[in-house]
Amino acid sequence: MNSSPTPTNSSTVARRQIREAAIQLLHSSQSNTHQAEGTGDPWPLILAQPEGKITRTRARAVLHLQQNRPGRFKPIWEQRMVVQPLLETYYDDRAANRSYRKLLEAEQKLPDLLDILRRQLKSEKEPDRIEETLLKIRDFNKEALDHGSVLSDFLGPLESCPEPLKPLASKLPALLAAGELLRSLFAEKLPEIPEVKALLDAIDERNQLRNETEALYKLVVDNLPATDKLIAEQLENFSLERLAQVDRAVLRLATTELHHCPDIPPAVSINEAIEIARRYSGTESAGFVNGILDKLKS
Repeated sequence: MNSSPTPTNSSTVARRQIREAAIQLLHSSQSNTHQAEGTGDPWPLILAQPEGKITRTRARAVLHLQQNRPGRFKPIWEQRMVVQPLLETYYDDRAANRSYRKLLEAEQKLPDLLDILRRQLKSEKEPDRIEETLLKIRDFNKEALDHGSVLSDFLGPLESCPEPLKPLASKLPALLAAGELLRSLFAEKLPEIPEVKALLDAIDERNQLRNETEALYKLVVDNLPATDKLIAEQLENFSLERLAQVDRAVLRLATTELHHCPDIPPAVSINEAIEIARRYSGTESAGFVNGILDKLKS
């Protein structure tokens, strides 16, 4: 047995899902070898389901953690008729007033987008549509934060802020805090808070699927010459190259497991291979795969 990495037993991702993903990689590598133009990168297709789960889970976290956003924005919006001339009075270059207006414009877009996101989740829209709305929310939130931060710098600490502008200065931090929380939901390192646990778990599952699939695929490729020899010995009047690509990939994977994954019972590897062959290649292929693997299990 060589030193190739093998999938671990601690994965929370279903073993069937890992096997199917590895077979997609094997099928893609065969296509790229035998065709002038290959099938391209298989990972977007392999990860489509977990990525969709991440998108929906992120959307739920956004809606949950931003449900108080309108309440934090309302007192700032209601002060606009008083605040704008005051900002012009206290700050000569008009940048403070401009930032305040831009803040209002960005914040006004967010409630409608959050409502759209809520409806998309309820109607089970495609992840791409939900992702598009999430990106708009992210961008308008960034715009609101940028202008709100500029305005906050003008106002300064509450105790030193001009007295007429203290009502605005006292309400602005809560709105900016909501914006920072929303921004953190799109960051590479997510906040470790209970409301984000489901999103962290979904991302972890996606990463596990990729890591476990790559390990299993590498194990197959590293042992491919010996594996192909074992399979070829069981074929009667038929060459390995003439097998359907899916059947060949399924046999390669299952044979590798039989000979290099002692922690997996042979019956499990064979039954999984049969089911995958039946699903992707048909009943005849399932019977063919069963016959070959039954000879190899010992």
